[in-house]
Amino acid sequence: MSIGILYESVEWSNRRLCELLNRGGVEAELINLEAGSVELEGILRHGLILNRLFPSAPYRGYEKAVKQAERVLQVVHGRQIPMINSFEAYGYECSKQRAGEALGRAGVAAPKIYAYFLGSEKPDLTTLKYPCVLKPDCGGRSLYVAILHNDNELKGALNEIPEQPFVLQEYIEPVKGYTTRVEIVGNGVMSILKRYVAKNAISSYHAGSVFEAYPNCPEEIIQGSFKALRAVDIEMGSLDIIESEGDEFFVIDTNATSNFSADNVAMLGYDPIQVMVDHIISQYHKMLADCGSS
Repeated sequence: MSIGILYESVEWSNRRLCELLNRGGVEAELINLEAGSVELEGILRHGLILNRLFPSAPYRGYEKAVKQAERVLQVVHGRQIPMINSFEAYGYECSKQRAGEALGRAGVAAPKIYAYFLGSEKPDLTTLKYPCVLKPDCGGRSLYVAILHNDNELKGALNEIPEQPFVLQEYIEPVKGYTTRVEIVGNGVMSILKRYVAKNAISSYHAGSVFEAYPNCPEEIIQGSFKALRAVDIEMGSLDIIESEGDEFFVIDTNATSNFSADNVAMLGYDPIQVMVDHIISQYHKMLADCGSS
């Protein structure tokens, strides 16, 4: 049995995953959905699929991969081939509205979504309260994200956005000056970091936010993180949390595809890709054992 790694962009983390899996005795293949025509049968020959498709792909010019992703994942799902992360997880990651609804059903606190609309449409502002956050329903890298404080700022922002789904979302103030990034792999916490708010008032790696270890993160946040990722069917990924006044916290984003660079190894003091690979190989051997006993 082999592992197929679906991806659209050549990242250090993708190459490293494949390298370490093969080094660990598991046959793994990188499958680039951006590389023209994709042979479905070549994908379906694998016994386990690792989904490494990023929701930010359309903003980075990977249009072929975007067109093929849902079709390929749907076929894999229909054939009942095990996948990390699942077809459902990809759907949640590609829609902030859908993910927010799933978190709400699970009893996880998340920002209210005031409106969902296409860029060319006038959003329903009946329940809107300022400040609010404008962001793409399927986004990444903080593109087109803005904190808005009044009607004039909203009008100006709406004039600048492209024709795609957007949401207007409740603004949760990061009163402590940072958001909390929790990385989870399987049943374990891989890392917990503070990501400080940048000059544009947004906490984001691509906005220049600084990271810092968070060794004393409250246990309630850790348990809430597991609950949140289970709600959106993410087995290996991350989420961003804002701690509010008192003991309250809100999950503001969930991510099914965590990306790392070689520089992160030095910052974290360990190789996060190796942690992910250890989990994948563990799941791989469980599948082999299940196949042998059936």
